[in-house]
Amino acid sequence: MSRPAGIAEPATESELEPRVAIEASSARTIVVGSIEYVYFGGCNYLALAHEPRVVAALREGAARYGISSGAARETTGNVRDHEELEREIANALDFEDALLLPEGACASLALGESLQGEFPAAIIDHESHPTLVHAARTSATSLAIYTSVDAAVASIRAADGTLAVWTDGVFPSAGRAAPLGALLAALPAGRGLLVVDDCHGFGVLGRRGRGSVEAEGLRDPRLVVIGTLSKALGTYGGFVAGTRAVIARVRRRSAVYAGTTPLPPALAVAARAALAIHVGEPERHAAYAKSVRRFRERMGQLGLSIGSLEFPVFAFELDPPERMRRVHEFALREGLFLPLIRYAGGGAHGFFRIVWNAAHTEADLNRLSDVLRRALESA
Repeated sequence: MSRPAGIAEPATESELEPRVAIEASSARTIVVGSIEYVYFGGCNYLALAHEPRVVAALREGAARYGISSGAARETTGNVRDHEELEREIANALDFEDALLLPEGACASLALGESLQGEFPAAIIDHESHPTLVHAARTSATSLAIYTSVDAAVASIRAADGTLAVWTDGVFPSAGRAAPLGALLAALPAGRGLLVVDDCHGFGVLGRRGRGSVEAEGLRDPRLVVIGTLSKALGTYGGFVAGTRAVIARVRRRSAVYAGTTPLPPALAVAARAALAIHVGEPERHAAYAKSVRRFRERMGQLGLSIGSLEFPVFAFELDPPERMRRVHEFALREGLFLPLIRYAGGGAHGFFRIVWNAAHTEADLNRLSDVLRRALESA
């Protein structure tokens, strides 16, 4: 039996590679093995994980609440900042309501549990994140994988409104955005559901940085957005956003929501601070969007294929595979950490996943471009 799309074969013990052990970090650097490198990895797109106001909010929240709420939210583990954060997420995304979960994978699974019996059939994009595949499979008695928008539209029309469509909003390593408008338009009026995992799009895409749905200009009660606070906002936690009815159903039906200790209250306070900065200072997002365009232009000047999606993640492979290792090691000697990773959606031999965040400077870009050019020439 073949494995579902997006889920790699488990590695044997002998195949496991050592993990990078980061000893300290700033918004644009990491320390590994007592050596500081300029870092072009991870997410933290808006560089808010180290923003002083966010860190101060975390400290204040810990002083007020301690480390953990110590109970599930529907018993005694709910705090005011959980509820305020939910309202602020819903407002930022222009949805009626939102529900906070401990992290993004929990959010998708909680939604999947709540949909059991509602949509017996589901389809999902073949490059969707493995956790979303798992959630979609949990939600329905049958799950089909689609590999093109034409195939998805055909499946949607054949189902006549009894179908839930699941997809990532953006596929960073593949360099493409989901065709949300076409998927939604294919659903019969007032029927079906479109679930968008916008963990990477939220905070980055769209005129105001509100995500993939804003970028496509969509408003519809059949839309449900799953997201995380750990990517663009640099904090932690997951959420589901949708109509009040959708959120009430997750609260009522999901064992993952009901049975887990919620996001530590101090992190909710920090996430509120990060979201307030993003929403309240639109000039930050505008400046970041411009710098992302410069970053991608410079990568294209190196002869690497960058695609048309203006996104801060630039992924590529080199042939033969040994060449990637040589480029990675060359960059390390020059003081740059360019992640060479193995992850769902990438090739069997790994790939580079270079990330540009809002703290990176023009000097960082010049250095990255120069080192990559020399590494590619010498490797």
